[in-house]
Amino acid sequence: MSANPDLQYAFASYCAAGATEMDGRSFTKLCKDCSLIDKAFSATDADLVFAKAVAKGQRKIGFAEFELALIFVADRRGCHQKEVFDIVADAGGPSLKGTKAEPVRFHDDKGTYTGTHSRGGPELVPKGLGHVPQGVPWPAKEPAAGPRRSSSRSSLTEGGRAALGNLPNLLVPPTDMRKRSTSRTPSELSVPSAPRSRSSSRQPSPCSDGPALFGRRDVAGGLLEFVFDSYCGMRSDMDGKSFAKLIKDSGLLDRTFTTTDADLAFAKAGSKGQRRIDLQQFRSALLHIAEKKGVEAGTVFQAVSRQSGGPQIMGTKADAVRFHDDLNTYTGVHANGGPESVAKGSGTASQLASASMRYSAA
Repeated sequence: MSANPDLQYAFASYCAAGATEMDGRSFTKLCKDCSLIDKAFSATDADLVFAKAVAKGQRKIGFAEFELALIFVADRRGCHQKEVFDIVADAGGPSLKGTKAEPVRFHDDKGTYTGTHSRGGPELVPKGLGHVPQGVPWPAKEPAAGPRRSSSRSSLTEGGRAALGNLPNLLVPPTDMRKRSTSRTPSELSVPSAPRSRSSSRQPSPCSDGPALFGRRDVAGGLLEFVFDSYCGMRSDMDGKSFAKLIKDSGLLDRTFTTTDADLAFAKAGSKGQRRIDLQQFRSALLHIAEKKGVEAGTVFQAVSRQSGGPQIMGTKADAVRFHDDLNTYTGVHANGGPESVAKGSGTASQLASASMRYSAA
């Protein structure tokens, strides 16, 4: 066996990072990179050689087993073992190959470009400043001397300013708009908000503040309790199905808060082992929803309080049918009002008239 350092380097380069042993896939990769696999020696033969050289019960080989596997490869190929050792030592390491993209004529051939791309692309004129009018020379693209900067309204080239000289100044707002914006007082520009106490800067926990938080956030007053009773039906507590229906009717479901989140809020507010919640737990569940959505609790309370009319019953509305809705299309007995005009068993109205009989209800 040989102690060639190049062979040891090739073995170490095909092992995993920080490992001193080689697996079967890496050995087959080495045989392919060294062009040892051909008609006389296939990839299956490489797997058989590796299985023959590896110790029983093991899946990796060391350097000694690696040299033994190369000897088996030389025997399979019918050549001298030194020839195989030299081929592997000259390989150096794994050869990485990737798929090269095919040429695309409409991308590579700039002669096929149309529109603004035939003049260098939309970077010559910043977005939002309109187009260059006819008769104005197009600014020549200046070579980039330093790192490329994104084109913005505040960084126009000299050629771009010359080309846009005849256009109205779109960067400065009109005088009346500036007067109108500066004439407002700070109180008019900001939305008035309720004063917050020092303790309100910390986001309260849905269950820590208890009734004090309910009294501060329940802006709907008794409507919240009335809505709770409406969705409970004949019982004094609410189940998960009715709670999910209420959240859906209130319009609180969106991409950030789904029906699954509503079920989790119901389970978090309810008692362990119970499937229904009372009014106090119902308010706690609404606080969990506000915390999940990242909004004020009063917003959630107001949305729920609007459902004071009870559950919304929604059904499929039938499409218009001309032969049913248009009475002018009726034929036969239906054109005269239908068979309900005469009781069953008494004959038709024409038969009664011809017999000079008058129908009287018994």
